[in-house]
Amino acid sequence: MKKIAKKSAFILLAVSMLQLSVVSAAFAKNTLKPGETLAKGQMLQSADGRFALVMQQDGNLVHYMSGNGLWDTNTDNKSFELYYDYFLQKPVYVYPDKLVLNTNGVLQLKDLRDTHVFWTADTAGWMRQHYGSMGVPVPTGLVGDTLYVQDDGNVTLYDTKSSSWQPVWATNTYGH
Repeated sequence: MKKIAKKSAFILLAVSMLQLSVVSAAFAKNTLKPGETLAKGQMLQSADGRFALVMQQDGNLVHYMSGNGLWDTNTDNKSFELYYDYFLQKPVYVYPDKLVLNTNGVLQLKDLRDTHVFWTADTAGWMRQHYGSMGVPVPTGLVGDTLYVQDDGNVTLYDTKSSSWQPVWATNTYGH
């Protein structure tokens, strides 16, 4: 009788775990807000499920379409020597561990201790190029407050405080 009870409990647990993965996939997050992070092994996914922004274990932030890389930060296996530990007789390194959208709108790839920045989204350069190509002056005072993985294949940092969402940076991978 105990064997049957154990098997039944195991089967119920297995079924509930399968249901949990289906539910979590259906509610995959597609935005990053100020103060939030995307840690190694985590991802943001477009609502239609075709695109994913993945913070990989190797420290590279990669934007994928159906498993194919479209864009990345080129930070895989990067490190920074933080200091030399004389007791252990070896250097202490930090690695790109998380994507952070700071409260001031700066999107950065940092180590766990927040001591080193490995990559920063060039919002000023992107806005000059984007708005300049449209013959429009670069808007002033824009601050990125929502990183959004879109169904059109683009990952875009928006200022949502304006009357209409204004982009301040993007991967420029739309149209896939």
